[in-house]
Order: sequence, then C-alpha cells, then structure tokens
Amino acid sequence: MIRTADLVSIARSGVEASNQLLSTTGNNIANVNTDGYVRERTSFVAQLTGGVGQYTTERVMNTFAQNQLRRDTTNLAEHEAYWTKTAVLDNVFASEANSISASMSRFFASLQTANDDPTNMSARQLVLGDAESMLGQMGTLSTFLTNKEREINFEFTDSLNKVNSLVESIASFNESIRIAQANNRHDVPGALLNERDAAVLELSSLVSIETRESSNNDGSIMINLTSGESLVMQDGTFSVFEVNNSADLSYKSLQLTSNGKPTSLNLSETELGGTIGGLFRYRDEVLEPSRRELGQIALAVTEAVNTQNRAGMDFDQQLGGEIFTRPITTGLNYPTNADNTSIVNGRISKGGASDITSADYHVTIDGVTAGVPPTIDVTVALLNIDGSPVTDVDGVPISQSYPGLTAQSGVFSEVLGGMELEFSKGTGYAVGDQFLLQPTKDVADKIEVFTTRPEDLALASPIRVEAGDDNLGGAELVSTTVTNTFVDTSPFDARSSGFDGAGGIHAPGAAPGGSVGAPASVRFNSATEYEVLDSAGTIITTVSGISSLDNLLAQAADTPGWPAAFDALDNYPGYDFTLQGEPKAGDTFAIGYNANGLNDNRNGLIMANLQNVNGMQLNNAGSGDPVSFHEAYANIVGDIGQKSANADIAVKAGEALKLQSQDWFDSVSGVSLDEEAANLVRFQQSYAASARLLNTAQEMFDTILSMVR
Repeated sequence: MIRTADLVSIARSGVEASNQLLSTTGNNIANVNTDGYVRERTSFVAQLTGGVGQYTTERVMNTFAQNQLRRDTTNLAEHEAYWTKTAVLDNVFASEANSISASMSRFFASLQTANDDPTNMSARQLVLGDAESMLGQMGTLSTFLTNKEREINFEFTDSLNKVNSLVESIASFNESIRIAQANNRHDVPGALLNERDAAVLELSSLVSIETRESSNNDGSIMINLTSGESLVMQDGTFSVFEVNNSADLSYKSLQLTSNGKPTSLNLSETELGGTIGGLFRYRDEVLEPSRRELGQIALAVTEAVNTQNRAGMDFDQQLGGEIFTRPITTGLNYPTNADNTSIVNGRISKGGASDITSADYHVTIDGVTAGVPPTIDVTVALLNIDGSPVTDVDGVPISQSYPGLTAQSGVFSEVLGGMELEFSKGTGYAVGDQFLLQPTKDVADKIEVFTTRPEDLALASPIRVEAGDDNLGGAELVSTTVTNTFVDTSPFDARSSGFDGAGGIHAPGAAPGGSVGAPASVRFNSATEYEVLDSAGTIITTVSGISSLDNLLAQAADTPGWPAAFDALDNYPGYDFTLQGEPKAGDTFAIGYNANGLNDNRNGLIMANLQNVNGMQLNNAGSGDPVSFHEAYANIVGDIGQKSANADIAVKAGEALKLQSQDWFDSVSGVSLDEEAANLVRFQQSYAASARLLNTAQEMFDTILSMVR
C-alpha cells in the first residue's frame, strides 16, 4: 500500500473527518423533533497517500418505504374525506325527525281520515295541513343538500388552490436543489430535500401522484397524477388545476393547464384519489344522487296525487283539479349556444309520476322552421349525473327525436321520461343549441300546495253506475274507473275525455264525430252480448261473445262498431266499469255524472292507497320493477347508510396501513436518539484519538527540530 502522506496530514484529516461526523450526528440529534426530517449519514473514502479522503453526506432513505407511505396517505385521505361527508348525510336521512317517509304516512293517513266522512271540512283541511307539512319536510332536506353542494364547491376551490400552491413550490424546490447540488457535489441539500418531500407528501394527501427522479441526476423530481397527467415536468414547467364546467355552473369539473404550454386537459375526477378524489366521489355517489332521488320522490308523490284528484269530483261537484303545483325547471344554456338568453322550460307532465326518473335531460335543437307559430326539431337524451348517457338494458343510449314541436310561450310538448317542454323563444333558437334540464335536482323545495280550499279535494268519483230497476240477472257492479277527465270541445284535443265540464258527459252532437254521444248505458241482449248506448238511447256499438264482465267499455272500444272519432283520441271516454255475476237479457246499467254524490269516497280511497302502489322508477333507464314511495325513500336511506358504513371500514383499514408504512419509513429514515448517542461517543473517541495523533506528530516534529539545533 502506498502511503506518502506525513503523520500530521493523516492526523489532520482524521480530526476533520471526525469533526464532520460529529457535525452530522449533532444535526440529527438537533432535528429529532423536526417534522419531515430525514436523518443524514456521512461516509468517507480512504486516500492512497494516507489519511481520510473526500466525504459525502447523504440522507438515509428507502425509496420503497417513502412511496408506500405516500400511497397509503393518498388512500386514507380519500376515504376520510368520503366518509366524513357521507356520515353527515347518513345522520340526517336516518333521523326520525327528518324522515320523509313519516311525513308521507301522516299525509296519506289524513286522507284516509277524510274518507271516513267526506263531508267533514275539518278532516279535509287536515289533509291540506299535512300536505304542507310533507312539502316542508321535503323542502328542508332539499335546502340542506343544496347548502352541502355550495359547501363542497368551496372545499374544491380551497383544495385546488392548495394543490396548485404545492405544485408550484415543488417546482421551485427542484430549481433550488439543482443549484445547490451543482455548487456542492459532496453534500446533499438535506433541508431543501426534506421540505420538498414534505410538500410532496402533503400533495399526495390531496391527489394520487407518482414521482420519478430526473434523468439529469440533478436532484430534481417529476410528478405525475396516477392517471398519467404531468404536474411537475423535467424542464421545470408545471401544471395547475382549473375548475371548468359546461352548462351547470354548480357542478364542478377539472382541467389541467400548463404554465409553459397553452394546452388544457380534462380530468376524470373519479381517478384523482386523495382528499379531492374523495370529495368528488362523495358528490357523484352520494350527494347528487340523493338530491335527485329526493326530487324524484317529491315529483312522483305530488303528481300521483294530482292525477288521482283530477280523476275525481270535488265538494263543489266539479271535476277535480290539482292539489300541488307543478314547478317549472329552466334549462341551462351551454356556452356554445348562439344566444345565451334562449330558454327551454320543463315540467313533469300530467300523469307522468310513474315515468319520471332522476336523470337529467339534454335537449339539442336540430332544426328551426319559421311560421305562425314557428316549429322546431329537437332531440332529447337522458343523462346521468356525470354527463354520461343513460342506457337501456342493451346498453343503447336513451334518446328520442321530436320533429315539428310548437315553439311558443305557454305551449308544452310531452317528451320521454314523464316530462314536457316549452320552447318560449319562438324563432330565437339556432341549430346546434343545447340545453341541460335537471328537473329533479332542486325541485323538492319548489313544490307548493296549490289550493287552500278543502272543498277542492276530489274524494268522490265523477261517474255513477246504477243498475236498472227491472234487472232480472245477478250481475252487480264491482268497480268504476276514471282514467281521463280532460275537458275539451270541438275540434277535440287528442287528450279529451267524455266529460263536458258542466256536470255531465257528452250528449249526442257534443261528442267527437257528432253522431252519437259518450257512452251513457249498457244493455245486455244475453249473458254474452251487450250494447253500449248514449244518453239519447242510440246504440254506439254491440259487443258479442264476451267471456268476462271486466272493463265493459274497453271491450266495446275494440269492436268494429266503435266510432272512429272516439278511437282517434288518446283515452275516450276516460271512464269504465266492471261487473260480476251473470246478467240476463234486458238488464241495463246506466252511466252518469255523480251529481250530489258528496258522501262518495271512491276516488279518495284510491288516492289514500297511492302510498302502497308500486308507481316509481328506481333507475334512470325506467327499467326494472317499480317501487312505492316509501320503498324509494328507504332506498335512499339504505344506500347512504351502506356507503357510510363501508367508508368507515375503509377509513379504519387505511389508518392501519398508513401506520405500518409510517413505522417502516421511520425505522429507516427517522432519528434514533440511542443510535445517535452511541455514534456521538464513538465519533468523540475518534476525534480525541486523531487529536492525540496530531499532538504526537507535533511533539515528534519539535523533538527533531531540537536535535538539529
């Protein structure tokens, strides 16, 4: 081994090396309580000429442990954000005090009480009071959810500002680390690296990221989202998050915009991870579905009651009207529309309770035709909350084209999904214009009780069927049904019924076609044949070969003799009845308006039983078995509860995983006082020995000098 260095040089290098070791150890001990500090280690190389060579100080780091800690931090932050928000909704919906189901039960129970004595005004007034209470409960929940949307949008903004600040800081740290390492190749800038790692760890709690070291070996790192988009790039540029949206300004979506390039990338919020990903998951999986499903229930309940009330006769012996308002939803303009003042309004159609879903409606203008009034061609498509198309059981997007719709204020045209649309702008639309309607999103707090008069409750049926006094057979009335009470005069609207709106049914000359009136009686020729007659006794049609006495007028409508003018309408005459037993030739059953039928509760009983009818859709495609109002609400409560419970389990699992990864990281990179104290003693001894060697060399030098004097 070649050694040419003198004893003084060797001793001096030993003192300097021991001093550096003591300095590194002292720095570790001093920072034992510093968050994010990674312990450092100094190593040396021996010189061929003797003594200690160049030292290198580096951080003690296990990259795998660090990356695992970041991943577990991301995972836990996402589950915590999701669970914290979901648990709040779970507590609200599960509370008996906030139960929509309870308020619906009270409303239908008061209807049942009113049916016990249809002439009791106090009982009728109680129905309206419980209706107000039910709507108030729905409105309170709806307002609460709306406030939660505003709250989460503020959190989005705050979290994104943090992300952008951290990304910019990391890019700045990269530049500082490059300069520091270029100026000192043998001493890593530990403080800068620790601060950058702390920023990266905090960033990982907000979004899911991956890091890579720069290929230039200059100490800088590159950061990507797990989905692949770059946040911090090798050339020093970085990307920032921007909030973007299309028509719905309250529904935030994200874009990445680079500070060095004029490009923007849309992001899939479901793949973000971290706190921001958890917030987006909560919004899309819990908050927004709950709002729309609550609105769907509110619309379905109120329109079902409205539909049934229209099918009855009120205390003033008039055809029933609407008990609840049908709120109008204004379509949201897309930014690319030719005129941002264009309006498309929507509302639930009459009788649309069983067809309405929680889907949004996307309306596209395909054509505009001038005229008086102008007409337009549109395509209506159903959308999920995230803007993706609703598909049927075969995976085909659900949409429908409607050519030639009247574009005039006050004119609503029925479309798919239990909705009707109004194009009040007339010729102000342009081909390609798009509108987004969200009929169930905020509707629950906009529905009101339309009437204050208890007399407007149509508890009675407007039709009375009476057996002839001379009947000899055993046929008896089982039930009457009223499915349409729309009143119109010639030229008849397709929706017209056989009711004349003046306390009667269409007489000859007033009915469609003008030749015969609405069905007013049935006369049996035998047990298997009957005639349908109008109020003047004119035979409308004869039905032969019957095997059932169910829905006699519906059977008559299927015969060749049924008037074409009746058949051209959607549902004429809109009433029917069913018998049981065996009729005899000559037996008659008269059909007439239920004048003075104030004690009748037939329609009220049907109305009160609506809560037990499976008349609501559970999915946006309108497929599957329908459910009752109570089942629909229970589905909301159960779904939120299940998601909250699953999130709670995920949080506990995430905490355990993060604790393990933190322990792993700390076991490698954390400062151990016991270890550092032992090093301190060892390096002190090394320093003392080197100093003693230096002193010995000095004494020997002095001795040699004295010998030659």
